[in-house]
Amino acid sequence: MTNIHSCLLAMFILFSCSNPEKKENKDAVTLQAEKYIPEVSDKLTELSGLLIYDDLYWGFNDSGGKNKLYGFAASGKIKKEIEFDAAKNRDWESITQDNKTIYVGDFGNNMGNRNNLLIYKVKKKDISKKKEQKVDVKEIKFSYTNQNRFHYSDKSTPYDCEAMVAFKNHIYLFSKNWRDRTTWRYKIPTKKGEYKIQPIDTFQVNGLITGADISPDKQQLALVGYENYRSFIWLFSDFKGDSFFEGKSQFIELKGINGSQTEGICFLNNQTLLVSCERTNSFMQQVFLFDLTKTEHGTH
Repeated sequence: MTNIHSCLLAMFILFSCSNPEKKENKDAVTLQAEKYIPEVSDKLTELSGLLIYDDLYWGFNDSGGKNKLYGFAASGKIKKEIEFDAAKNRDWESITQDNKTIYVGDFGNNMGNRNNLLIYKVKKKDISKKKEQKVDVKEIKFSYTNQNRFHYSDKSTPYDCEAMVAFKNHIYLFSKNWRDRTTWRYKIPTKKGEYKIQPIDTFQVNGLITGADISPDKQQLALVGYENYRSFIWLFSDFKGDSFFEGKSQFIELKGINGSQTEGICFLNNQTLLVSCERTNSFMQQVFLFDLTKTEHGTH
């Protein structure tokens, strides 16, 4: 039965990925980037994730960075540093939250050879008012059911991920699929444990997804990404339950930031999105604002 189930799942994914027109929204729009936090501290040159909590903006560096979350103000200055006790930053890539917990995803896997993927859990009640502090963390460990090879495959693996959201007692991962520019969606319980996961469904995003967030009213899902350093957002709405890809989808081309490497995304409110980018030759690390009420029809 296991082999039959695996074969059926593989056929489903192949069929979904080979028929992108079924789900792609051709009615693209554009949004102009507005400067929001143009100068973020040099402690956050990569700014790989973005979260708003306790009147601060939170981010971190990715692979090789310290095992710390940084809370910064609208001025870009660091106001808090939270070190994760007994944790490493192998490749932190995404951050999300629910009412009681902050989750940080250490699951960046550009080479496709990691077998130590996990999500750190931080209880909000453990975060004090101190500027510098250390907190205990719990681990949600996982592996991909369909991955049976862990050899080096630089930027050609479908088993990379940089985006997740917490929603209704689960965490949803959205893959960064180097192979065919789709994103695969996975579902994991928020409880500490070790899980084997497989795709629920897939969506043809025509690029590399690097961040995700759910709107405050839980009615919209936003995925940010880029292709050839041209950034975009896929916005999903009118979905039932957690069937995000079955609702309305809209492709939004981001103007004014060509050459940036967009990494994190979060809703400032139900009509406004913030997008972070890391330092590149073209841009300093910073946060841009995109007002969803100002979309214009574009060409895609």
